[in-house]
Amino acid sequence: MSKRRDVFIFVAEPTKVEQARTSLIDWLRSLEGHPGYLGGSVLRECAGELIPNTLVMTLEFESTEAARALWPKIENSINPLYPDDKSDKSMDQGAAFFTGADDAVAPEDLKFTRGNGLVARMLHIHAEVVEDVVAAA
Repeated sequence: MSKRRDVFIFVAEPTKVEQARTSLIDWLRSLEGHPGYLGGSVLRECAGELIPNTLVMTLEFESTEAARALWPKIENSINPLYPDDKSDKSMDQGAAFFTGADDAVAPEDLKFTRGNGLVARMLHIHAEVVEDVVAAA
């Protein structure tokens, strides 16, 4: 059985960056006790290469089955993974990262529809771990 990592890339609503960061951390903590959930991380982009206020959230599960068991439990709640408006079927907004440099998308042009309006979900990846490589001490 392979571990699973899910990666979600968000942009925080410009006037609520700290609130968004704290909300993502609190949400990860709220998953404690879910069978097979191994923890997660919230990362902040720090090189200025992406849209300002880009945050990355990772979740780790002992298996794909454990990860899949979480989705039905959260899909109807307010959380960063699903739209606040459950009738919203819009795609992730990651194309904004790949707009030409002259046409860069401003954070104000994004739709902050996740996590109670705190974040725009840009991209998400559900990945099975092939190999963990750990540096020798």
